Amino acid sequence: MISFQQVINFREILLCSTLSERPVKIEFSQYPGPHLQTMLKLLQLIQTGCKIDVNTKGIIYIPGIITNQDGMLQTYNCGVDRSISYYLEILLILSLFGKAPLNIELNGITNDQTDQSVDSIINAYIPLIKKFAPEWEVSLKVTRRGFQAGTGTVILHSKPIRQIQATTLIERGPICKIRGVCSGSKVAPNLLNRVVSQCRNVFNDYIPDVWVHTDLQKSQKGVEFQSGYAVSLVGESTNGLFISCDCEYSNELNDPEKVGETAALRLLDEIKNSGCCDTTQQQYALLLMAVSQRKVSQIKLGRISTHTIETLRIIRSILGVTFNVEESVFSCIGCGLINLSRLTQ
Repeated sequence: MISFQQVINFREILLCSTLSERPVKIEFSQYPGPHLQTMLKLLQLIQTGCKIDVNTKGIIYIPGIITNQDGMLQTYNCGVDRSISYYLEILLILSLFGKAPLNIELNGITNDQTDQSVDSIINAYIPLIKKFAPEWEVSLKVTRRGFQAGTGTVILHSKPIRQIQATTLIERGPICKIRGVCSGSKVAPNLLNRVVSQCRNVFNDYIPDVWVHTDLQKSQKGVEFQSGYAVSLVGESTNGLFISCDCEYSNELNDPEKVGETAALRLLDEIKNSGCCDTTQQQYALLLMAVSQRKVSQIKLGRISTHTIETLRIIRSILGVTFNVEESVFSCIGCGLINLSRLTQ
C-alpha cells in the first residue's frame, strides 16, 4: 500500500490508484472538506468492490472495477462545496476505462469562482482528451444552470475505449479564433450583453474572429434559482488546440464590464504563458501520457503550476512513470494501460 502525507492533490491520487488498481493511504492533519466525501461516494458509485475507510487521521482507499452500474442511468448530487467540473475532471478520464458506458446525471453548481466551468470542460478539456483518444464517443450537456445554490444539472454519456494512444503535442500554432459562452440566471439579459461587449472591446485589438453567445437560464416551476452570471472563453489555435479561462460575478467583480474585461485579460494571459493546454489541464495531459501506449509521448507546456509538479510525483509513485523535461517539452514512455474489462460490441 502506497502512503501519502498530503491532500492537496488527493483527486489525482485517487485517480491514479483507481486506474492502476493499487490501494493507497492518504494521511492528513486537517480535513480537506465535504468535497472529499462527495468524491469518494462518487467513486464508489461507478465501481464494484471498492472499499474506503475514512477516519480522523486519513483515508485508506482500495479501488475496485469500474463497472459504471452496467451502463444504467445514475443520478448524483455533487453538493455546493465545489462545482460539478471538479468531479467531471476525474470522472471523464475514469469513464475511458469502464466496463460499460457511463450514463450519469450530476446536480450541483455549474459556475463558481474556484473551478473551471462546465463550458470550459466541454470546449477545451474534452477536446484535449480526444487528442489521446480519437475514437472516444462522449456527450456532455448542460440542461440547467446553477449558481451558488447548486441547482444546475449536467448529463454525461461516455463510452469506454481500449487504450490511450501515444501523442505528440509540441506546436500549438497561433490563435485563430475566440469563442465563448456568457451564462446567467435571474439577471437582466442586458447584463450578459454588456459582458460580451466588453470582451469584444479587449479582443478587437488582437483578433477579429470573436464570437461569444449568451445563455440566460429560464425559470422553471419548483426550482429556486440563485442570481448570478459568468463567462467562459476559449481560444482555438490553427492546430486545433484550445486555451480556456473563466470569470464569474463576485463581490470584487460586481460590474458586467469588470467581469468581461477580467475574463478577456485572463485568456490573453493564458495564451501568452501556456503551451499546448492551459494551466488548469496540465496535470491531466501528463496523466494521460503516463497511461498511454508504451511509446514516447510529448507535450509542450508553458507556466507550470505547483499542482502539476505534485502530480508528477504522484504519477512516479503509483504508475512508475517518470518524465524528461527539455525546454518546456515533457516527454515520457507510457505504462501501456489497457482496458481489459470493456465489453466487446
